[in-house]
Amino acid sequence: MKNLKLLYLLTVCMPLIFYSQYKINGRVLSKEKVPLKDIEVVFSGKNQNQDKKVTTDENGGFVAELAKGSYNLIIKDSEYKYFEKAVNVDSDMKTGDIELQSLSKMIEEIKLTSSPKMVVQKIDRVVFNVENNALVNKGNIFESLKMVPGLVLKNDQIAMLGRDAVKVMIDGRMINLSGDEIKNFLRSIPSENIRSVEIISNPSARYEAEGNSGIINLVLKKVKNNSWSNGITLSQDVAKAKYILRGASNSFTYQKNKISFLSSLRYDYGDIFVNQRLDTYFSEPYLSDSGQKWNYNQLFGRFLVDYELSAKTKFGVQYQGSVNNNYIDDHISTTVTDSNLTPKFFLNGDGHTKDQNTSHLLNFHLEQKLDTIGRKVSIDLDYLSYNTDRGNTILSDKYDTENNFEGANFFNQAISDQMINNYNAKFDIDHPGKSVNLSYGGKFTFTDTQYQLDNYDLLAGGTPQVNKFKFNEDIQALYLNGTRKFSDKWELQAGLRAEYTQTKGYSVLIDQTDYNKYLRLFPSLFVKYDMNDKNSLVLSYARRIQRPSYGQMNPARFYTNSQTSSMGNPYLRPSYVDNVELSHTYRNFTSKLAFNINSNAFDVIFKSNEATKELISTYDNYYRSYGYSVTESYDFKTFSWWKSYVTVFMNYSNSQNIKDYNLLMRNGFEFFGSLNNSLNLNHSKTLTADLNFWYGSPFNRNAYRYSAGSSLDAALSYKTPYKGLNLSFAVYDIFNSGPRMMTSELNGIVQTYVSFTNNRFFRISVNYSFGNDKITKKERGFGNEDEVGRSR
Repeated sequence: MKNLKLLYLLTVCMPLIFYSQYKINGRVLSKEKVPLKDIEVVFSGKNQNQDKKVTTDENGGFVAELAKGSYNLIIKDSEYKYFEKAVNVDSDMKTGDIELQSLSKMIEEIKLTSSPKMVVQKIDRVVFNVENNALVNKGNIFESLKMVPGLVLKNDQIAMLGRDAVKVMIDGRMINLSGDEIKNFLRSIPSENIRSVEIISNPSARYEAEGNSGIINLVLKKVKNNSWSNGITLSQDVAKAKYILRGASNSFTYQKNKISFLSSLRYDYGDIFVNQRLDTYFSEPYLSDSGQKWNYNQLFGRFLVDYELSAKTKFGVQYQGSVNNNYIDDHISTTVTDSNLTPKFFLNGDGHTKDQNTSHLLNFHLEQKLDTIGRKVSIDLDYLSYNTDRGNTILSDKYDTENNFEGANFFNQAISDQMINNYNAKFDIDHPGKSVNLSYGGKFTFTDTQYQLDNYDLLAGGTPQVNKFKFNEDIQALYLNGTRKFSDKWELQAGLRAEYTQTKGYSVLIDQTDYNKYLRLFPSLFVKYDMNDKNSLVLSYARRIQRPSYGQMNPARFYTNSQTSSMGNPYLRPSYVDNVELSHTYRNFTSKLAFNINSNAFDVIFKSNEATKELISTYDNYYRSYGYSVTESYDFKTFSWWKSYVTVFMNYSNSQNIKDYNLLMRNGFEFFGSLNNSLNLNHSKTLTADLNFWYGSPFNRNAYRYSAGSSLDAALSYKTPYKGLNLSFAVYDIFNSGPRMMTSELNGIVQTYVSFTNNRFFRISVNYSFGNDKITKKERGFGNEDEVGRSR
């Protein structure tokens, strides 16, 4: 009987538990009607346990869930006059617009010479504010990401600590490029456009499931309301005192009433030097050294027009394009030795490459607000065209140990052409409710890729070997994500994403068509517990997918020299990763435990042939890995003018060979530590410095052994007395110690490889901006940037 009474009591009380909270909406503005972001709004009740804190979003809006009762709405901010208002809560309600008065006319100048908190820990990401950092400004976004704590450069690609290459978003929209394409794309965007970098190590179901190693979201600076502004940046990178890369960019914004316009142009031209070393230890080792002079000639443009049809409806059109004409002169020197490494003969080759690519992206965006409490629909329609033309000629001659010419051993010409067309439709719906805030939507993507490579053996009469590769990929995705706050201490977010993928690849060379269809589910779960104002715990789980890029599946063979070539694998299949993370935050100290399983994983593999002395770089799904890691992060002020951020990362990797390869798999421990410092060198804060250092121990992962690496970078930035004119000087990888050598062993043959990709250089830059820059408005990204071309 007692159990029946208890059951009856719970039945009566459950609705009260879940529906006794009321939603309070409002917006915080300045006196000039500018939305104020990151303003803390406190609802103070009679009982201290009822106190509630929320923070305003980019539009100045806030939402609080409160129990019935009387509260004081309090806003206490160092830049604005104290505000307090009595609020009586007995139903869902709106507070209306709250206008804050600036404390003095000097606030704007103070904001210009100060910087926000360097690191902000959120429930599902870590935010690094980088806009006032001299090291990450006045260059390009790719160079900037190398300076962000927690990110490392792995094989000339950006990666998270303990992970492989990551996916990149701009303003919340995915750019699913890989290899050289993502690097070239990020290099085309000026870094002075960045406001912050968000590290999302365990993405929720709302995001595309693509990218098994997490996501980097680049938050760009905002367009200004009822104003115009123009910024000009000139930069010069110098390496080895003779390789100079110059850049010039201009960004113009205009906004008045309902129309917003943005345009940006950037042009890079000049030279860099890349040194690569590849040694293959056959019975007669081949020791190769390549010195490459890259000549860049790149133009990037972006244009956006938005129109607010009404208070609830906004639409716009955006175009982004680039034209790149790059030339590479490569001198390759190979020493062939006996088993005692005594030279037997030399192969000296010269290569000339012309690399041209053009991209055109067109986006139509519609945003429709359904009500005033946050429900809205966003629709994106996109078209992408990406074309690459490449011509490469290599002539290699043989010399004896006395450097006497013995004849040509390799003379090859390769002409390739790649065309990618992508059509994309995407919709997202935000649906806040009384008990659960829902978001749901879908995405439909259709991609067609055509590639042709003609190889001419000029020593054999120039008869071409023609290979055509066609690849089609269609993806349909739906997702549902919900967030529920049970109390001031407990918050839950759960989601599920379903993606159905169909691919078709056809190779003319091997006359084979390969079909693949699969439906996969990608769940995610986040649980947050705020123990008190200083301590919080977050437990998360998410499943991700890594699809092969188009280039990784292309079986066409591209030669580097007579003995070395690369080709894709049309039989590649996606890999899947399951991530579990537990994070604890205490004030400015964050600890994270992580565990991940990477199934059916693929990576580059060096296949060597002892009989022919050939080395082929290709890809295969050859391993399954387990990763266990601990990350400790702490940001602090040594002095009022000196801010620091330190990261310590420890990881153990265990890999298993799942293919019939005689491949040495490597397990082991990894240590990584970094220290980032930002200093104000004068009272007016017009002269600032940044000093960053990282060290990584030798470590094993999958089939590779990586050597130790480190880098020391320094920068000075000066805000001149002339309004809008800023100067900066930076030196990167001062000791040229950043690149790491990687070693692998297949069939008893050892390969070592290291690339010095212009990592040590200094940069001088000048930036001048003018116009009215007092009011902010959000930029918009593309909806199909995640299919811009998984190619290289």
